[in-house]
Amino acid sequence: MILIPKKTYAQYMNLLKASNVSADLFQEYVKWLRYFLDFCDRHVITPDKAERLRLFQEKLREKKQSEGKCRAAFQSVSLYFKMQEGQIADSRVYEGSNDTNKPEPPLQIIAESTNHTVSSPRLQRRSQYSESAYHEKSDSPDWDTVMESMANEIKVRHYSRKTLKTYANWSRQFQRFLNNKPPQELSGDDVKAYLTHLAVTCKVASTTQNQAFNSLLFFYRHGLKREFAELKDVPRAKKSSYVPMVLSRVEIDAILAQLSYPFDLVVKLLFGCGLRQFECLQLRVSAFIGG
Repeated sequence: MILIPKKTYAQYMNLLKASNVSADLFQEYVKWLRYFLDFCDRHVITPDKAERLRLFQEKLREKKQSEGKCRAAFQSVSLYFKMQEGQIADSRVYEGSNDTNKPEPPLQIIAESTNHTVSSPRLQRRSQYSESAYHEKSDSPDWDTVMESMANEIKVRHYSRKTLKTYANWSRQFQRFLNNKPPQELSGDDVKAYLTHLAVTCKVASTTQNQAFNSLLFFYRHGLKREFAELKDVPRAKKSSYVPMVLSRVEIDAILAQLSYPFDLVVKLLFGCGLRQFECLQLRVSAFIGG
């Protein structure tokens, strides 16, 4: 999820106080703002603020969020827009009847330049693989075709975006090393020459050389659809030996004291549970009912 810069977070908190928002709702408003920023980052959305906010409300309703939560999200994002430009979307769309027995009207965001509701374009989700190097167009269409084939094999296997990005980057470096040699002419000797280059010339670590080997192995098997012969006499990069740097408890406490919510919660989980960053960020809150 998108992290709010510390300066922006402080400005937003000051705006909540100036807007007489209950202190109990501060963190909820911050949560909805982060959800909105993450939503905008993940989708191709119009730059029109009212339209983005309306699409965000639609997404919340698809997720079965209550009207009360949708209202809080609306007010949270509206205040954020006010902070940015001194403007706020018309919040009167949430003014309902005093009769509590009547259902609240459906949420509608009014466009800034008209009194009519904005049309509902279809959301277009960016591919999670779009950052990978296989999308690059090179001087060799044959290489581009092979790269596309390899990428499709990775997607079919539901490998992570990080894996695709790594394999694609090594394959592109391999292509540049061979000066666009036609893919159909590649052999095991080319892989041997490249791995030797990494170890002898580039002096990479052993883990880096192994990563390149695994990437090219997948490239040959699933991109070129063939195996390369057993590699012998390839110089192996030396395994790095180093002493890890560990912070003292006093230093850790000093770091935690400088962090604001929700960054402090993430760091505490990393330290207390020994989690990796991506493991911590994938956690979800759920209720546990004991037997």
